[in-house]
Amino acid sequence: MYINILGSAAGLPSKKRHTQAIILDMVDELNEYFLIDVGEAFQHRLLNTSIKPSKINHIFITHLHGDHIYGLPGFLSSRAHQGGEGKPLKIYGPKGLSEWLTTTFQVSETILNYPVEIVEIEDGSFISIKDVTIEVKTLDHNIESFLYVFKENDQKGALNVLKLKEIGIRPGPIYSEIKNSDTFVHDGVIYDTNDFLGPVIKGRKVCIHGDTRPLQSEVYFDLLKDADCVVHEATFLDHEYEKAYSYYHSEIHDVLSIQKDLRVKHYIFTHISNRYEEEFISNFIKTLPSNVSVAHDYFKYEIARKK
Repeated sequence: MYINILGSAAGLPSKKRHTQAIILDMVDELNEYFLIDVGEAFQHRLLNTSIKPSKINHIFITHLHGDHIYGLPGFLSSRAHQGGEGKPLKIYGPKGLSEWLTTTFQVSETILNYPVEIVEIEDGSFISIKDVTIEVKTLDHNIESFLYVFKENDQKGALNVLKLKEIGIRPGPIYSEIKNSDTFVHDGVIYDTNDFLGPVIKGRKVCIHGDTRPLQSEVYFDLLKDADCVVHEATFLDHEYEKAYSYYHSEIHDVLSIQKDLRVKHYIFTHISNRYEEEFISNFIKTLPSNVSVAHDYFKYEIARKK
């Protein structure tokens, strides 16, 4: 599993940063990519990767500000001619998303060659896709904005091959059958499969925010606790707390201070204002803890499977 930041700028792009687009790469796990927000120039960024548009089957929109959605109609149109023909796509986002897309396609007379389903979400929405569940939480922005919490289902532990051999079961297809069963029979004896499995493999958790002021509530903190990765906006980097608050955005030190006890393994901050020169950002990164990253376009982070 990987986080791939294809657009890391705030509202206004710069020469080196494009507006928001995040890929949650789950090809190894689900054979698809989850796309979170689709800012302008997303298609151009995609051309410089190996990501196949036809493997983007689910899109999650955090909110309806232009720097998060203006690339969506163009991408949907292009996907139709990049291996997406006939492959259904589902889009989740705030109320108003369906009206905006429908109007855009009607006015431009755009016709897609694959089915699109738009699901308008709300606080507390719960989504299930294959072996992943997604919880939705409303954030604190000047329009409706959401946090998406992606959580893998827990998996059974590894088979204890030595223990199976001890009771006379040799390697073969039977091992897979045993792992997928609750009990199994060998030489007339009924065995509990759990006695032949290692510890449960805990699913990974990734929390991806839309634009927001830093939140402080127990419900919110519970969603983030022990996350493998939290992606959060940091429009402001240089202790501009009051300005960040007045613009309904976040300052990086404020977020880290508020969330210091949540045992988050790694933070990725994106949505960086173009007021900061890249030299400043490079020097600023050196002051951060090792589990904190400030994203640039094409920033990639691996979220290793738990042992």
